[in-house]
Amino acid sequence: MDNKVIIIAICVVYFAVLLGIGFWSLKRTKKATDFLIAGKKLGLLMTSFTICAVQVGAGVVVGGATSGSQMGVWPGMYYAFGCGAGCILAGIFIAGKVRKIDGVVPLDYFETRFGHHRAVRAVAWFTNVPSMLGIFVAQLLACGSILAAFGMPFWFGVVVCAVVILIYSSMGGMWAVVVGDLVQVSIMLIGIPIAAIAALVTLSHTGVPALSTVFGTPFIPSGLFTKFIYLASPFLISISVSYDAFMRYNSSKDVKTAKWGCIIGGILTIVIGTLASAIGAAGHILFPDVTEGVFAHTVAATVPTAFAGIVIAAVLAAAMSSGNCLLVAMGASFSRDLYNKVFHPDKNLDELPYAKTIARWTVIIAAAFGIFFTFKMTNILDAIIMFNYPYAGAMTVPLLVAVLYRRATAKGCFAAMFVGGAIGIACFLAGMPGPLNGWVNPDMGLFIAYTVSLIVLMIVSEFDKTKYPMVEEKLGRLGA
Repeated sequence: MDNKVIIIAICVVYFAVLLGIGFWSLKRTKKATDFLIAGKKLGLLMTSFTICAVQVGAGVVVGGATSGSQMGVWPGMYYAFGCGAGCILAGIFIAGKVRKIDGVVPLDYFETRFGHHRAVRAVAWFTNVPSMLGIFVAQLLACGSILAAFGMPFWFGVVVCAVVILIYSSMGGMWAVVVGDLVQVSIMLIGIPIAAIAALVTLSHTGVPALSTVFGTPFIPSGLFTKFIYLASPFLISISVSYDAFMRYNSSKDVKTAKWGCIIGGILTIVIGTLASAIGAAGHILFPDVTEGVFAHTVAATVPTAFAGIVIAAVLAAAMSSGNCLLVAMGASFSRDLYNKVFHPDKNLDELPYAKTIARWTVIIAAAFGIFFTFKMTNILDAIIMFNYPYAGAMTVPLLVAVLYRRATAKGCFAAMFVGGAIGIACFLAGMPGPLNGWVNPDMGLFIAYTVSLIVLMIVSEFDKTKYPMVEEKLGRLGA
């Protein structure tokens, strides 16, 4: 049997397993909070692996291997470094504090800190939709490119993976995500190191000193400092308050589990990302004519077929798992931020009759939009980072400062949202094809947005006479 047929057959079996997990988890999602945050019942193993899986998707593995082949192993792992270090920082400084409240999405902590503001929820919802949609598109790009390397038409691979994600996530929600993550990360922790070793050994057999050639380069090569900022900074800072990661560590059973789950998940992300980049760097030397699908091609050419199929299926599943959680997070934004907190702020989420229905239909409609936009994008990391600019620019600094800085005020945070969001949207437009393309350097866009919004927040908060560390006195112990 042809090797490509064997690998695709393994992927098909893997898809069937994911669908089986979705059907199994359907009975566990009786209410909206079960669907969105798994009833807050996850232990340390599941929390760590699901935190890792939300990062180790298309950007870390496929995008990292591609960047590693083009720029070298260290630039190839910049994105993984930013994501992993962001998880570690979230575990040390953020996760424990926000897990203490009964929250579902990041704005729930902001509401506990400053009270309910419909406009803030509306801004968060409005800016977050393109962010999550862009990252979801990146996962579909990765799925299509991996399957295309084995003879399947790109468009067909995208549609098949999107349909599996759609069925999987609309049935089981977060429960389906975390159980699938446990399987997928377990396989990647075995498969990607072995695949990296195989690629380096194959390279050494050509007479090239593999370790020194691949790893013996500067961490930031000449001329790539702004690229380092572009790839590492978005999620290094914002991962703590991104919807997908926030919902996952808030699915944990307690504060300690949330903190250590983030730290362990971040370490695993950096390790997997570095090894994926090494596969790309070695693959570039071994197969210089391969420009698309370097990860899949290198793995298929350097390890036994059946094993390659399992590794590639796991990476596919990781991208699909990230896409799954992004759809669930988008469902949370529509059901919690918009339906609950904008239109029915006096109600509990589980009391609202259409909360779970809205979340589920958001998943379905977002998947359809994702398929459409996938055929309009080409670069995985650009899809992830550029679409993240509006939400990250508007919400990252206010949310983090609300947790960490006791003297922050609502007016200061509102001002920072407006200024940071405006800069984020401008940099997003400057990075997209159109009349504003090239207007500013988008590599530094979020760094500028973070800096300016922080300065504005600090100044306005200091002059604002209304100081309140926490809306409810009983929650003062949370240490905002």
